[in-house]
Amino acid sequence: MDRVRFEFEWERSEGVRGAELRATWASLRLMVGNECLTRVFDKSAKTVRSCIFIPLYPLAEWIAWNWWSLLYEPDAYWLRDQRHYARRHNLQFVGDGAAMPNVEFRPLGKHVQVFWMPSTHPYQLIDYLGRGAAILDHAQLTESLYALVEGVCSRLEQENVIGTTLVQGWGAVKEGMDDHGESAFCRAVAVQGRDPYSLQQSEEDELITVARIVPEKLHLDFFHVGSWGMLSDQAATLSDALYWIEHNCGDWKNLSLLRDDMNVLGGVLTPWEQGYALARTMRTTLGCNGQKFSSLEELGQLLGRSVDQLEQSTQHREMFTGVEAVVGENRNGSPGFVFKPRYRPENQIFSFCRALCEYFFSPRSPSLVIDTNTEQQKRNRAFAAEFLAPAEQIKRRLAGKETTREEIDEIAYTMGVSSYVVAHQVQNHGLAVFRDES
Repeated sequence: MDRVRFEFEWERSEGVRGAELRATWASLRLMVGNECLTRVFDKSAKTVRSCIFIPLYPLAEWIAWNWWSLLYEPDAYWLRDQRHYARRHNLQFVGDGAAMPNVEFRPLGKHVQVFWMPSTHPYQLIDYLGRGAAILDHAQLTESLYALVEGVCSRLEQENVIGTTLVQGWGAVKEGMDDHGESAFCRAVAVQGRDPYSLQQSEEDELITVARIVPEKLHLDFFHVGSWGMLSDQAATLSDALYWIEHNCGDWKNLSLLRDDMNVLGGVLTPWEQGYALARTMRTTLGCNGQKFSSLEELGQLLGRSVDQLEQSTQHREMFTGVEAVVGENRNGSPGFVFKPRYRPENQIFSFCRALCEYFFSPRSPSLVIDTNTEQQKRNRAFAAEFLAPAEQIKRRLAGKETTREEIDEIAYTMGVSSYVVAHQVQNHGLAVFRDES
């Protein structure tokens, strides 16, 4: 786990317009672990240096304005452009002419992924040189961002620069952090990519009503994939699915017993490592190391369910975009699953395995399988991929340390999964590199 550090020292400013910019002129070095993300080639001096010289006021203001989204809005590939994700997560959008590096923070849950790429700023005559990625502790990143904004606000006070929008806005954010109810409300709005402080009263009222319908455990997942203006209807759809799960007559006790016998690992493992470990344990327990499943019913039989019994515990119905499955238990403590219709058998099976992982890791509480990149969703994807297409078996099928899309397609066909699953297993486990076929 890497630590992020915003290291800065106040500098004298010459010819800088704006009191708040003059007061907060500084040298800034951004470090992630031992990597320097502000390492630049200065074209005018023809030298490489590890810090940049900017006013910190725009950076602090950007952090304050985007606080809740920056720390709680996960990434979803199908929502990035629609919701302008990068504006709230990439330092290049700080604005006010600050030549910031191409660094993006993507919350996962207890951790945050950070990515940085080379970039050029011709008007400031600097090129950022670094490239990399790391996993950060959410709490430590929060502390570092908080300390930077507090430092800028203190500097403004020392320099007698008063009445700034930063200080006013930051005060509202801190009040929200201290109030559990307001904090939960702000996070729910922020995962929609919206500003919790600029909603109309009717919008606030709708969100509060929806929050009462949707179980609290599902709030962030629901609000993240929900569509603004349709949240009430989508909450009703989710509520109907949960009602069916609670009242279905299925009795899948052997799956409950299997879950109780499984060693659901935590500790130092990452969530995706937990998914891999559970899949391997479950394959061994069931004696199905790499077995090909041609249908969901075939997998159900392995888990002790006939076709009729499987239908008692599962239902397919149209859900709203982004939701693959809803998982929960009925009144007898037996699992129930509601799935979005998937017409390819391999996709049905993959969704079922993701839902199965949620059942094992979230006993006695509902959960959602959704198309987003949180720790929870990474874990259930890892479980499904490893259960259906074990990395060791893929490795034995690869011809060498390089592979092609054609080879991946052949392996996927043999194992009864999609090429997407095999490709991600190859990449995530470092089994081979893809040969340039251009």
